[in-house]
Amino acid sequence: MKNRTASSLRLSAALGAAALLGVSLTGCSAIAKLQQSTADAWAVTYEVTVEGVDTATLTDVSYLDQEMRTEERTSVDAGTVTASSAGEGTASWKVDSIVVVGDNAKVSATAAEGERATCRILLDGEREIATATSEPGSAVTCEAIAPPFDK
Repeated sequence: MKNRTASSLRLSAALGAAALLGVSLTGCSAIAKLQQSTADAWAVTYEVTVEGVDTATLTDVSYLDQEMRTEERTSVDAGTVTASSAGEGTASWKVDSIVVVGDNAKVSATAAEGERATCRILLDGEREIATATSEPGSAVTCEAIAPPFDK
């Protein structure tokens, strides 16, 4: 009888410890999700322009994307895209995303031979946090860390 009681106690203790561990691990994940969902995040616009043309083909286009604050940032390989007329002899391609304060924002693309591309990263459609211009036919990359909100 003593062996059964001792075995039952050990089994109960092991099950209790496993349950407590499971709850604590789930709790950590829930806390991390809650922190992410309340983190400051910017609306970000990635933009690539080519001057001197009304349309342009950009290759090797990629950018960091995050649809929601609680999701992980992923690298999107957009491949080949068409930059459409933005007026005044400029073709432009844009995509919107979000970026959590302190996270990396990045876009890159390659213009056609003889064309020079310029990339920009804009916060809330206005505040430029990165810009770069390529040599003709070369890749251009813009990258920046999302700054904290002004208090």
